[in-house]
Amino acid sequence: MAYPYDLVAIDVDGTLVNSENRLTAGTKAAIRDVLANNIGVTLVSGRARLTMEPFVKELGLTLPFISSSGAHIIDPTSNKTLYYSAMPTEVLGIIVQYAREAHAPIIFQESDRIFYEGSEAELEYLSETYKIDITVADELKAHFVQVDDILHAHSEPVKVYMCHDPAIVQGIEAKLKQQHLPIYMTYSAPPYLEITSIQATKGEALRRLAAHLNLDPKRILAIGDSPNDLSMFEIVGTRVAMGNAVPEVKAVADLIAPTNDQDGAAWALRTLALQEEA
Repeated sequence: MAYPYDLVAIDVDGTLVNSENRLTAGTKAAIRDVLANNIGVTLVSGRARLTMEPFVKELGLTLPFISSSGAHIIDPTSNKTLYYSAMPTEVLGIIVQYAREAHAPIIFQESDRIFYEGSEAELEYLSETYKIDITVADELKAHFVQVDDILHAHSEPVKVYMCHDPAIVQGIEAKLKQQHLPIYMTYSAPPYLEITSIQATKGEALRRLAAHLNLDPKRILAIGDSPNDLSMFEIVGTRVAMGNAVPEVKAVADLIAPTNDQDGAAWALRTLALQEEA
């Protein structure tokens, strides 16, 4: 049977994993069946490499995956970096200043470490209030480092993000837009502003990956739920929004799947990639 897609690109939080941050048996089985039919699968996430690798290994994925919202592409078989776009150092002071003025916890992400300036209690409160995974698993805690002055923690993060009440982070976003900085800003959840270099988006990274694999982007199926997935949707042939996706993602989707707690990603894989009858 000839399948309509050569590659499936799947977001992680809110898409691949359920609200408990776990892979369900249904999702794992669907991905195994997709791979068995010689359709490629890659993950495309705002997460750092170290917090994506457990899922890559659990699913047995061998194609390069995209982390840090498009700023980092990694080949899991060779552990080599195919692309890396660090934040411009000249903008970091401005971003941190605005975050501090708003008392917004700020995080610098590199491939193997995550630094945050702010109290752990603030991060845990935000994580619980908005049901997003800010912290990392216990076995990775050593890589998640609290600092007093984040500007002295790491000079070239691959991504910067901050979290606070949505109105506050939107105010910070507005101030940064007025500066016309060489950065790209998006959201992975309402209180969760992500900032990368202007060259780093999920869509641009997926375009790079398609070229690396010699694939037509129109033969890619993308599944996502958040604003940071919109750039990915712009380049692919078919766009699937999760049932739990934000309205602006649903508005541009070709199809809306069940939620991530209803195995929506598995449903999309079986319905579209594998062409199984309902």
